Amino acid sequence: MHFINPFKGLRPTEEKASSVSIPSTDHLSEEIITYHKKNNPWSYLNIFSNKIYSKAKEQFDLMKNNSILKKDGTKSFYIYKISTENHSQVGVIGTAKLSAYDNLHIRGHEEIYLERSQKRFDQINNLNAQVGPIYVVHPDDIKLAELIKEQITLKPIYSFDALDKCHHELWIVNAESAVLKISEVFNTINRIYIADGHHRIEALSKFAEFKKHQNPNHTGKEAYNYFMVAIFPKSQARILDYNRLIRDLYGYSPKDFIKQIKKNFFVEKKNSSFKPKESRSFGMYLDKSWYSIKLKKNPEQNLFSIINLDINLLHYYLLEPILGVGDPRYDKRINFIAGFHGLESIERKVHSGEAKVGFALFATRIEDVIDFADQKLTMPPKSTWFDPKPLDGLVAYDLNKLYCINLSPF
Repeated sequence: MHFINPFKGLRPTEEKASSVSIPSTDHLSEEIITYHKKNNPWSYLNIFSNKIYSKAKEQFDLMKNNSILKKDGTKSFYIYKISTENHSQVGVIGTAKLSAYDNLHIRGHEEIYLERSQKRFDQINNLNAQVGPIYVVHPDDIKLAELIKEQITLKPIYSFDALDKCHHELWIVNAESAVLKISEVFNTINRIYIADGHHRIEALSKFAEFKKHQNPNHTGKEAYNYFMVAIFPKSQARILDYNRLIRDLYGYSPKDFIKQIKKNFFVEKKNSSFKPKESRSFGMYLDKSWYSIKLKKNPEQNLFSIINLDINLLHYYLLEPILGVGDPRYDKRINFIAGFHGLESIERKVHSGEAKVGFALFATRIEDVIDFADQKLTMPPKSTWFDPKPLDGLVAYDLNKLYCINLSPF
């Protein structure tokens, strides 16, 4: 059995791909979501937004019964390219065994929200399918890059601009020789790392346990023992800043709040928006003004360098002692906003009254992500925003109990 395996993807027809598949709703405004659902009845948004699970399942089954979604007849790898104006990344969609996650061959780096993981479990259990891949990264490999380059000289089966304003392209690789070559290269990779999808993989792991206990004839070859990944080279993974919004100043006036900050930070008022360009430096938007704040001293060192992470520095030296912010997983006074929205989104949130102060952070480095994962440590939630992300619904993985993995690649 190979580390990363081909599978029979469940995917939309070529003419429906752009209207069926969807990006993370974090990319979309409520207006865009409403418009897209109304004008694209087969969109996965009409499944994910339906809180009545029986109706969501009914819609999913209709998409299959009406041949909006079709399962490929041959086990395949899927070459997947995502492009923006100034960035592109190309990787492979396949399946991996959940035991590789359980035994840390596939490693995560971020804490999860149990409630969100449960929601993912309910969705997977209801549809009996994994609709979106887990986004993972692997150490760069020249042989794999060459194999991918050979495939993308051909015409893609999908090529379209999606709601996330990215261009998405997909190629099917189902020739036996090409599939075996890709499988063999993946066998030489010792470890891969989860970029995005921590809640989803936890849900899939629980789903597999649930199905195993339900199945008296469990063999380990069933589809639920595997999960779908979109695997990209580390050098192409792009991490954006993940910024913080705080609802109130914990009783301080803006003037007194700044006085408190100055105990541990150098504070400088700016004439325009400020985005930090180095670690231990932060942008702060308060009372219609931008400030740069930089930590005065080197943080206390500890064995695993957990404190040295910028997100933790901000929390330990400012958010917790001055603003009284507790565990970010549960404290309702803190909110998060991805960097692709721009610094103006922080301004809008503060102007609207949704937040009293906003903080712009220096983006977490991919090296820190891998370092934490290798040390079996986890970052706080909302530490990384990998962008762009794979679409949901471009390729889905059928978890139907009647579908079993054949140990042969074909």
